Amino acid sequence: MLAAAGVTTAIVIRPASGLGTGTWWTPGHPQLQVSVVAGCPGSVGSYADVVNTFAGPPLVPAGPSAGLICQYGQDLGSGLPSSADLVRSTSLDRSQAQQLAAVIRQIDLARPTGTISCPAGWFGAVTVIGLSYPGRADVGLWYTTSGCDTLDNGRIGGFEDGNPSFYQGFENAVDRLSPPARTYEYG
Repeated sequence: MLAAAGVTTAIVIRPASGLGTGTWWTPGHPQLQVSVVAGCPGSVGSYADVVNTFAGPPLVPAGPSAGLICQYGQDLGSGLPSSADLVRSTSLDRSQAQQLAAVIRQIDLARPTGTISCPAGWFGAVTVIGLSYPGRADVGLWYTTSGCDTLDNGRIGGFEDGNPSFYQGFENAVDRLSPPARTYEYG
């Protein structure tokens, strides 16, 4: 249930029996196929998620050989409404990609519970992460970076609120590798 209240959104998460870790996630459509070699698309305006290339859990396999972080949304200080246009692209070498994958693999994928208040988000504020692996398809991740932050691989997902492995581990790692180039929300 979603209910708008001023500049925040309250989400009431109801427990569902029989769901596995991370499988509470509902992917968006259409989905983007991420390719580290091809680089970041200029815009993600027509996409709402990534194509599932790894079933998990966890969200990604270990041992990537390279990676890519693509930030979409508003440039800091521009004063313009957010969009789904690329504002920063960061290539990751083997060591950086493996460090990021290790942090992502530690994210708790438990279904969120209780009532959660999310700040209003900017449309288009999203980061797409790609990791390439020898002998298998690249794995893409869709990281919603405004409102209530989420990270998913197109099949399963993790949620920021009440999840230290997300907001202390993952978010810090991404920001260190690719400093934010956009505002997240009004505040």
